[in-house]
Amino acid sequence: MTDSLRIAIAQSGPPPESHDEALVLLERAVVGVGGADLIVLPELALCGYGVPERVRRLAVAQDSPFIARVRERARRTATGFILGYAEEAGGSLYNAALAIGPDGAIRGNYRKVNLWGAYEKSQFAPGTPSPVMAWGALRLGLLICYDLEFAEAARDLVLRGADTLVVLSATSHPYRIVPEVLVPARGYENGCHVVFANAVGPDAGVDFIGMSRITAPDGCVLAAATSEGAELIAADVSRATVEAWRAGHDYLADRRPDIYRLG
Repeated sequence: MTDSLRIAIAQSGPPPESHDEALVLLERAVVGVGGADLIVLPELALCGYGVPERVRRLAVAQDSPFIARVRERARRTATGFILGYAEEAGGSLYNAALAIGPDGAIRGNYRKVNLWGAYEKSQFAPGTPSPVMAWGALRLGLLICYDLEFAEAARDLVLRGADTLVVLSATSHPYRIVPEVLVPARGYENGCHVVFANAVGPDAGVDFIGMSRITAPDGCVLAAATSEGAELIAADVSRATVEAWRAGHDYLADRRPDIYRLG
């Protein structure tokens, strides 16, 4: 088993208007990053963020024919995907992230816990914390956008074994502080990689800032996209890098949960 994964981000621009267009988005990402083990797409990438009618029209269940087509593409290209979509389940709609392995198997599904603003709260039901998933030598935990702004959400995943936080986002202007400050900070304070896949450009009056990036446990940026449009970036993410950083910066061992009043 290799120690590292080649992780790519497909920073997506104009949202798809159909499931066929969403599949084209995936195909272009696979071709564009050639050789990536895992491709991450932003929050609600398969339906777009800002138009409720489109979100509902393109919402699907995990066992839908559309997700079966996505899984087939993962299997055919031997590429894993973590992608944002609107999930229908039990009569509710969720802002969700689906993880599909290079064999086409579903490895995990996460429903956003911290819904942002009146728009999201009116459209989606809240979920529960992400599973921590083995992916090669790495262990991945999922967050969606506003989740990242709650330090305890990231810390919970790391305490459960995650060494890489995968964050699907639709962060808009003027919140450049999220990719510039919070992304490396969450990685630094937890000794982990952060993969931040953000939308870019306008959608229903909202202007998404892009600035997708992959950061290392020391906070340095391994790969970064601009705010100018759709873009593909990639970096090698290694368990050895996490272990080397934590050997000298063991925040998890040195924290004092016995003296802090939480909740």
